Amino acid sequence: MTDRSVTWGGLHNARDLGGLPAGTTVTRSGRIFRTPRLDGLDEQGWSELVDAGVRTIVDLRNPHEIAPLPLPTGVTRHHRPVEVWEDREFMARWGEVLDSPEYYRANLDAWPELIVAAVRAVANAPEGAVVIHCSAGRDRTGLVTALLLSLAGVPQETIVEDYTLAVAAMNDYALAGHGDETGRSDDELAARLAEVTGHLRAFLSDLDVAGYLTEHGLSADELARVRARLLD
Repeated sequence: MTDRSVTWGGLHNARDLGGLPAGTTVTRSGRIFRTPRLDGLDEQGWSELVDAGVRTIVDLRNPHEIAPLPLPTGVTRHHRPVEVWEDREFMARWGEVLDSPEYYRANLDAWPELIVAAVRAVANAPEGAVVIHCSAGRDRTGLVTALLLSLAGVPQETIVEDYTLAVAAMNDYALAGHGDETGRSDDELAARLAEVTGHLRAFLSDLDVAGYLTEHGLSADELARVRARLLD
């Protein structure tokens, strides 16, 4: 897989979803980016983001994670959380594995309307690139981007590889002394990747993405617009 990293203002764990195989073609570059939260971007970083054509930001974080964020002219942020943090039953069952695709299927079952709303924000975004992010840019972002890439016909193993890049990037970030996570050694990281990619493969193998989204309210036109954003 070619290097698709973007480093706006030193941003870590940020990638273009373009350049990935999708049937007989590849996904288009400069259309959708996956990133961690953007709160730390400096003036140069925001300028680079705008120069990359970004006009829409889809923020997947929960309300308590979000602070006011001045945006450049022409850039709009949509808050589209994909979970309900206050759901005690869900969090009691899944809260300890929210850093793994192990909970993805349960998330889709619990809050289909939130998942559809996040995908719809991409479908209905105006001309220009879209940034999708949560906090780390790994787990919630990984869920939504996996759905989008599946809709575009990107093979399962390519989607899994994209997720492993996020896990590795966040491990590097932790080893450098940033964030709240503890960095893993090479052997520990390899074991972790084997675990989480197994969960992601199981999730993707058991899911009809288009069927799930249309069953829960996404229109055929909206599905087509998501695919067009990545492919046309």
